[in-house]
Amino acid sequence: MRLLLALILVLLPAAAFAQVFHAADSNLPDHPTVQGIDALDRVLRERTGGRLSIDITSGTTHSESFMVAQMRLGRLDMARVSLNALNGVVPLSVISTLPFMFESRAQKWQVLDGAYGQALFASLESAGLVGLGLYDSGAYSFFARTGFVLGPGDLKGKRMRFQKGDTSEAMFRRMGVEPVIAPSPALPTLLATGAVDVAEGSLPDYLTANHWTLAPWFTVSRHIEPPSILVMSLGAWRSLSPQDQDLLRDAARQSQAAQRALMARHEAEAEARVLQTGAKLSLGFDRQSFKRAFAPLYSLVVRDPAQIAWLRRLADAADPGPAK
Repeated sequence: MRLLLALILVLLPAAAFAQVFHAADSNLPDHPTVQGIDALDRVLRERTGGRLSIDITSGTTHSESFMVAQMRLGRLDMARVSLNALNGVVPLSVISTLPFMFESRAQKWQVLDGAYGQALFASLESAGLVGLGLYDSGAYSFFARTGFVLGPGDLKGKRMRFQKGDTSEAMFRRMGVEPVIAPSPALPTLLATGAVDVAEGSLPDYLTANHWTLAPWFTVSRHIEPPSILVMSLGAWRSLSPQDQDLLRDAARQSQAAQRALMARHEAEAEARVLQTGAKLSLGFDRQSFKRAFAPLYSLVVRDPAQIAWLRRLADAADPGPAK
């Protein structure tokens, strides 16, 4: 009997032991983050003969914090979320989501692909998660129903949307903003009813969601460049052999490079077509005034010793020092 069972196992095709990982992304199928996961799925299928694959649900109406909770409970294998959604469970994630943390896309990836990114990934396991890759969600700017956001005073008394767990809410509140906590899919209704005055997001997402029809005042502020992260539940990760874990990480690195290139093109296309809409665009954002206003507010959300150490380390690395 044992011999017969062993023979059957040998003769069974690899597909009989296939693992399908269920993933979620709040973006629609044509968004670069979803396309990045699609690229990962293709590489996995090709390199394993279909033994490993990903079944992705895109455009989900669930909040990103809900998806994180589902992964931690073992009810979801994988998800692409903004790092903001991890702020409450992975303290180190706060650093890269702070307003004005990065001055350019090049600086952002230098930090995230370096020692800080490695430390961030290492800290995920204590939250029951495993980091696979860092995706580009573009730079966030302000858009509003009634006028441009050019200086800090333009936010005072305004109702602004934040997702649950986003620690920047505390800083904006101190600047006189009235936070409204809601998932991304609820934003059109909130803008249409006047429940929200100001929101933030990338220019491509602003156009794709037709937010310009409800909030036509778009200020090119690029004040936050929150990366997205592709994460896996620790349980799903441990179901893989060490060889398959290495294969998945390598495939994720490939998808990461492809996704970032897609996002860069996505943003360039959005910049080319925004003026064809009814949106009003301003380049008059007073970045230095905002940076001065936010600098003393970092202490509201950066309290953990590891957070403080990394914030100082990255600030020192960004400071060129006195001219010689």
